[in-house]
Amino acid sequence: MSYTMDANSQALVRNVTPVPAQRVLVVANQAASSPALITELRDRAKRGPVDIHLVVPALNGHLRHWLSDTDGAVLAARRRGEDALAVLTSRGLPISVEIGDSVPLLAIGDALAQFPADEIVVATLPPNRAHWLEQNLVVLARRKFNVPVRHVIAREEVALAA
Repeated sequence: MSYTMDANSQALVRNVTPVPAQRVLVVANQAASSPALITELRDRAKRGPVDIHLVVPALNGHLRHWLSDTDGAVLAARRRGEDALAVLTSRGLPISVEIGDSVPLLAIGDALAQFPADEIVVATLPPNRAHWLEQNLVVLARRKFNVPVRHVIAREEVALAA
C-alpha cells in the first residue's frame, strides 16, 4: 500500500495493491460437502482471498474399471460435485468443480496442471471408512507434489449418510 499527494490539493490518495487470491485445490468424494470441509474452507477464506477448485475423482470398482464401464462412476462423481458446488457456494465460498480420474493421485496431478494451487486439501471419511487412507493418498500427495497438503476428516455422521 502506498500514498500519493495530489499536486493540486492537500488530499492524500491511497493506492492499494490487491492481495492475490490463494489457490486451494480440494480433493474429495463423499466428504465433498461435509461440515468439516466447509469449516476448513471458511476458516481459510477468513485469512484472505481464496480461489477454490474441487476435484471429485470418478471412483470405480476394479471390475467395472477393467471392463471400461465408467459411466456410473462419472455420473456419481458429477452428482457429488453438483451437490458440493451448491452447498459450498451457499456458504459464500468461491468454488469451481471438475470430475477427475478414478485414481485420486492422478486426479490431483491432472488438476494441478490446469489449476496451479498454493495448497491441497484432501477430505476423507473417518479412518475406519476411508479407502483413500488405506491407499496412503495423503502421504503420497505430500511426497509427489511440491505443495502443502492438508487432511480434513469428515465426522462419522457424514460417513453414515454416504
